Amino acid sequence: MNRNVMIIMNPKAGKGNGKSALFTICDRFSKAQDHVHVYITQSKGHAITLSKELGPSHDILLCIGGDGTWNEVINGVLPLSTQPHLAYLPSGTVNDFASTLKISKSPEKLMDTIERWNPFACDIGLFNTRYFTYVAAFGIFTDVSYSTPQQSKNMFGKVAYYLEGMKQLANIPRYHIKLHVNGETIEDDYMFGCITNSKYVAGFTTVSTKHAQLDDGLFEILMIRTPNNPLDAQVIIAALLKREVNHDWMYFTTASSLDIESIEDIPWTLDGEDGGSTTLAHIENKNKAVTILV
Repeated sequence: MNRNVMIIMNPKAGKGNGKSALFTICDRFSKAQDHVHVYITQSKGHAITLSKELGPSHDILLCIGGDGTWNEVINGVLPLSTQPHLAYLPSGTVNDFASTLKISKSPEKLMDTIERWNPFACDIGLFNTRYFTYVAAFGIFTDVSYSTPQQSKNMFGKVAYYLEGMKQLANIPRYHIKLHVNGETIEDDYMFGCITNSKYVAGFTTVSTKHAQLDDGLFEILMIRTPNNPLDAQVIIAALLKREVNHDWMYFTTASSLDIESIEDIPWTLDGEDGGSTTLAHIENKNKAVTILV
């Protein structure tokens, strides 16, 4: 087909399964008479640089890695005036974004998908100046992904997130926040908030699953108030396990943009990676910002 194909692979993602898939993928592209260029990430942020500098000269950019690597590719591609079509082989620990789009971990099935050529225009989130693919979150449990050691992720998978999250139950945060959304302002104390464009977060089905569409220009927004005592916490946990919105303790809505304001700096996570701290977060949905082969 004589296409220029760029492959970015993170060899450290998950258990390193992407390495064994690389030959299968390169073989299939070569048989299709495509020109393949493989780049192995060497450090954090490397996939951003590679995507930004080399993406415009390629027809397809294929990412092999976890949610963090995929996030870097998105941040590299979004500013480009000429974007390649994107493809994704998830090889991380939980792969929330891929689960929502039902993207297979099989390299053969991925290549079958690329051959069928079914482009999907996907929404991307903008958090101040950084892009995210499926979640921006703050509060309890939100640093679990990047504080969980990679070795534990590889050995225990989702259970590793549970184990790390249990450590935080003894120290529930309380952030006083003003939420500006859909023309109204809501002010309260919250222990957790997430703005999602996914049916899964940390490998688990979210409360907002039935609302999640990746091309509707809307986020699903869930805020959980800080409990006053262990009984309140049990009520919140029960609702989360049932994937229900308890309106006494939760606020849920959908919106294309929002602002979250606080007096103190709030640490955020973007796609499971450290998103830095800020007192003002402007979050905007970039409708159908990238094209993914699914």
